[in-house]
Amino acid sequence: MKTLQSTLLILFIGLSLSAIAQPRGGGRGGRAGGSPEQMIEREKQTLNSKVEGLTDDQKLLLDGIYKEFAVTLQETMQEMRQSNDRAGIREKMETLRKEKDELISDVLDEDQFKIYQSITQTKRERKSDEDGNDPNY
Repeated sequence: MKTLQSTLLILFIGLSLSAIAQPRGGGRGGRAGGSPEQMIEREKQTLNSKVEGLTDDQKLLLDGIYKEFAVTLQETMQEMRQSNDRAGIREKMETLRKEKDELISDVLDEDQFKIYQSITQTKRERKSDEDGNDPNY
């Protein structure tokens, strides 16, 4: 009986420690946002819920922008896996983000775009705090 209790206690402690050691948010590589596709979808949903008065045409254009961004991001991530040029990939990611922002600014009116900027700025600041980097990456 003592052996069974000891075994269960060791098993419980081991499982507890492994649960504590998991990356925050359950994402890959310690990222608290999940996969890039999940992060893009979450940003799109947040935009749709927080920006009032989006027309069907705007929603359609935004869907297209986010789909294209997801494809390009996937290609860039694949390139990153094959390359060791992290600085080059970081620059490319920044360029992609800026292009997405410009396309979205063309779709939204001024007030709507300010809301979009507040959403993405908050996300960048949160990511920066987790990574310990500059929020303007």
